[in-house]
Amino acid sequence: MGRHSERARDALMDAAEQLFALHGIEGASNRQIAELAGQANHSAVAYHFGGREDLLRALIARHRPPIDARQRELIEALAPAATVPELIACRVMPWIEMLSDLPRPTWRARFLAQLPSLPAMTELIAGLSPTGAGSRSATELNARLVTALSDVPVSVLMGRAAILGQMVLTTCAAYERDVAAGVRRPDWIGVGYFLVDASAGMLAAPVTHRSEVPSSFAAALV
Repeated sequence: MGRHSERARDALMDAAEQLFALHGIEGASNRQIAELAGQANHSAVAYHFGGREDLLRALIARHRPPIDARQRELIEALAPAATVPELIACRVMPWIEMLSDLPRPTWRARFLAQLPSLPAMTELIAGLSPTGAGSRSATELNARLVTALSDVPVSVLMGRAAILGQMVLTTCAAYERDVAAGVRRPDWIGVGYFLVDASAGMLAAPVTHRSEVPSSFAAALV
């Protein structure tokens, strides 16, 4: 891929993320994306990505390699007797650090938070999960969490993790919106550790009744 084509793809992804964050994934047309990206060709999305779904796949995969690498780094640094918050931080903080490092205003959290609510996005949500070596690290991390939380049934842990995945995304989207509006000063790292503590509390909460786990899709703690 030439440098000009790569810059065009980046500009289109920047524009799409912004428009999707502001108007919803179904509220922005490919033409509007091309215009905001400064592309004279209104078919630029189709030319550079092949279609709308391929653009969404590229957006979901964006920033994934450094997030996976950071997660592996944190997991490798864990002590054998790591606490539940320390284990959860390996999953949450790499994504939070990415949001903290992005040029402002950011749009990514607001874009990603929309994915679980769109029926057509169910399959694409798998792109939020690590792949390759990142997947192996995530599997190891999940196994350690199950061991550390052995008093909580695995089915309950999975249901809670699914809820937490939504909580992290929607909380970050709301915070991102407030930062962009000037309502809050940006402190993504502080938000990250708030979410780590909240997640640890929910996962470790006692199970008081036998009940149906309400999650309707696989857990994806960013």
